[in-house]
Amino acid sequence: MKTYIKKYKLLFLFVTLIATLSSCEKEIDVDLNSVPPRMQIEGIVKQGELATVRVSHTIDFNDNSGYPNLEGAIVTISDNAGNSEILKQDETGWYTAEKLIGVEGRTYKMSVVYEGEEYTATSQMPPKVSLDSLYMTKVLVMDYAFPTFRFKDPAGTVNQYYLALLYINGKQHPDVLDLPISAEFMDGSTFDETYQVYSNDSDNDPIKKGDEITIEFRCIDKGVYTFFDTLFRMDNFLTNPVSNISNGALGYFSACTTDRKSIIADWKD
Repeated sequence: MKTYIKKYKLLFLFVTLIATLSSCEKEIDVDLNSVPPRMQIEGIVKQGELATVRVSHTIDFNDNSGYPNLEGAIVTISDNAGNSEILKQDETGWYTAEKLIGVEGRTYKMSVVYEGEEYTATSQMPPKVSLDSLYMTKVLVMDYAFPTFRFKDPAGTVNQYYLALLYINGKQHPDVLDLPISAEFMDGSTFDETYQVYSNDSDNDPIKKGDEITIEFRCIDKGVYTFFDTLFRMDNFLTNPVSNISNGALGYFSACTTDRKSIIADWKD
């Protein structure tokens, strides 16, 4: 998830350049390092877990200090069962619920109020779908194997959208995006999805024998899928990922069910 913020910075820089060069009234020699800040929100409600929300701002392209968590936001999560809670910011900078826990099938609403502006989003938690298996797939042209996971989409329209997160030895690789999957036109099918893992460091393979490989498998609604799908394909577009949060905020709000599987990476050379 954290890699989407890096792609925002690159996209803002590129769009700023295109807009400048295409206008005869603008000077070409402009400061490309300055980007107006945008509200950035990441909200998650998982089944059986406390709701969490991160509130931050985008920063200038050449600012490597990290994305600061914003203090003083009023963050509220409510559901269609009448539960509501104002989240408190903890020592990590995330706003975290103390009582409100995700329940499968419920619809959740998030409200973030910061400096007089309100940002809202809703998300419905789909039924859980479990992973059937996780194994390694060796590709001849690669020195290492890719993780492949299998699951079956239930027939019907309730579960159609999924998101896979890859962890290598407990950490997400900085060059690997989360993988969105749609079963919209393959309802009831069995999926074998290979997570193609590459790295910008050509001297070090991202996966080695003996690594612990974990797939976190989320069942998500269409709005969350759209965000991650447009993020995944963002290199081909000149727009930001399509957020399900109002008022021009970047990011997403997701109520999701989850499953996880882990294996030790091994394959035949």
